[in-house]
Amino acid sequence: MAPDRTVRIAVALALCGLAAVAAAQQSIFVCSDAKGRTISGDRPPAECVGAIRELRSDGSVRRVIEPPLTPEQKAARAAEERRQREEAEKQRTQMRKDLALLETYASEEEIENARARALATRQALIERATRRMEEHKRERKKLDNEAEFYAKREMPDKLKRAFEGNAALMRSEEKIIADARAEMQRINERFDAERKRWRELVSAGAMPVQRSPSSVQ
Repeated sequence: MAPDRTVRIAVALALCGLAAVAAAQQSIFVCSDAKGRTISGDRPPAECVGAIRELRSDGSVRRVIEPPLTPEQKAARAAEERRQREEAEKQRTQMRKDLALLETYASEEEIENARARALATRQALIERATRRMEEHKRERKKLDNEAEFYAKREMPDKLKRAFEGNAALMRSEEKIIADARAEMQRINERFDAERKRWRELVSAGAMPVQRSPSSVQ
């Protein structure tokens, strides 16, 4: 075979190959317009409403081009992504709490012992405030007895200030007692929740901290 003929054949084959590759890479963009009619083109048609399918020359789908989001859709997507992030953070927080719970208490008895210690501290506050209240009441009785001498005349300023001071002290002790009782209620609610969650975790197979015999009180 002559060399020039061989070259021509090789060039022709190369051109055919390039043409085949180019044809394979060509795309047809297909979509629907506002009236539901199917339209197509070698570029994404401007009339498209909704997703656009990019088809290969053999009719198979190369990719799907989603339509741009409306402001409402963007807001909805952002809200959903924010909700998912918050839910993931909530789950991570709960996992940390669960781990801390299992590492803190080896048994329900330990939970109840911790509750008792926390309550005892507030109960001691109440008892001290109650004793002071009794002292203030006795002082008030003395002031009442002294005030009887001034039933028909003006009470001295010093005695008035003593009554005011006594009343302020009584209110202070009452607040201490009320705050301590409210805190005791919160303590009970917290330990009730921790005991319930501890039971759930252990029932599900979680392993709480293990105490050595020497560390058990």
